[in-house]
Amino acid sequence: MAAVPGTRRRTVAALPFRVERRMLAGILLVGLSVAGGLSLWRGATATTTVLVAAADIQPGQVIQRDDLRLAEARLDGSLSALALTDSDLAEAVGRIAGNTVHAGEMLVRPDLATGPVLGPDQVAVTIPVKPDTVHPGLRPGDEVAVLATSNAGKADSKTVTLLDRATVFDVGLERRIIRSVPAGNPDDGGELKHITVAIPRSQAEVVANAIANAQLTIVLLSRQERSSQPPGP
Repeated sequence: MAAVPGTRRRTVAALPFRVERRMLAGILLVGLSVAGGLSLWRGATATTTVLVAAADIQPGQVIQRDDLRLAEARLDGSLSALALTDSDLAEAVGRIAGNTVHAGEMLVRPDLATGPVLGPDQVAVTIPVKPDTVHPGLRPGDEVAVLATSNAGKADSKTVTLLDRATVFDVGLERRIIRSVPAGNPDDGGELKHITVAIPRSQAEVVANAIANAQLTIVLLSRQERSSQPPGP
């Protein structure tokens, strides 16, 4: 009979330990629940600084810094991979818009054309050139001015500005069979034979007439001059 009280004492002594262990487990579960809730809340409210059109951007337009502004947005799903953020600003400036982006809309990667595109009132006109009369590093997307010289080599020769600004749409090369230039040279693809420029439809007849009756000179515009030029008609 003496063993019974001892057993009871051991049982009573073990109770506080079991209660304390349950309390600790409950506190741990509550802490995990709170931490998970905070994580979900932060994920739902986190924003990213993205690029937004400050004004309407039209297809074929060369995007300038003033065309863009920064804004905060919450990116969900695939939009997070498509959106252009503040770290992509340098990449976006100078690129050509492939789609219409209205003022206030977010700029996404598909809005940047992989090459020049024609605007709604533009046409592409091909101008034959000689390799030694045009900048050899000319590339699609560059902006140029076009000069026309009539009666070249004569006393009454006259040169006028035919186009204040035009966007290079394509560069035509005649492939070389044998190349003697080092790899990586911008002229390694061949000899420049013609360029195609995107111009307003209203100027197409004047340019076509000049191609047939005058000598045309292509002048590459500097970045500063390009950004300071007013928008074309």
